[in-house]
Amino acid sequence: MKMNKEILIIANGNSIINYKFSNFINDFSTIGRINNFQIKNYEKHIGTKTDIWFHGANQGVKPRKNIPKNIIVLVPSKVLEKKKEHIYTIIKKRQNLDLNHYSLIDLNIIKKYENLLSLERLTTGTKAILWAMENYQKVIIHGFDFFTVSKNHYFDSKIKKWLYNNFYTLAKKHNVKKEMNYINNQIYNKKLFLLKDLIDQKF
Repeated sequence: MKMNKEILIIANGNSIINYKFSNFINDFSTIGRINNFQIKNYEKHIGTKTDIWFHGANQGVKPRKNIPKNIIVLVPSKVLEKKKEHIYTIIKKRQNLDLNHYSLIDLNIIKKYENLLSLERLTTGTKAILWAMENYQKVIIHGFDFFTVSKNHYFDSKIKKWLYNNFYTLAKKHNVKKEMNYINNQIYNKKLFLLKDLIDQKF
């Protein structure tokens, strides 16, 4: 299978606002973003381009006004097995996307990703990374905090950040610690690369 050259996947971790990588980010030929990413007001931190939108089709993923050209939908295997063909109706209702606007990743592939980490339910971000590693020669990531830096996203309002950090638990259906350990191991073995490390090497 012919693989594409490289992709930068930008997650929604709060650590993103600590860096102003816009110029570097916009130079990448392919940029993927996840779920409810927000560019407006954060351009200097995360750039402006979006080539692929990865999302999990869950209730929390909002419809977008400006729809990226390429959309990869990554739904947990248990949901795919339960909803079957009805999943297309759900995606239409929740994200207002017709079938010809996105690629729904096959059940067997999702199961393969889950089995790889011995987890029943992976975050959309981790599934996006695993998909990219199968389709690109080099995968660079940025903003994957796995809720260790804080419990919120960079684009959350001040009130929402306060609520998340004091009362709510994000990603409670996921084992983010195990996912983080797996991703860190891939970085250690140079199968994945951090954007910050690549920029540091240039200077």
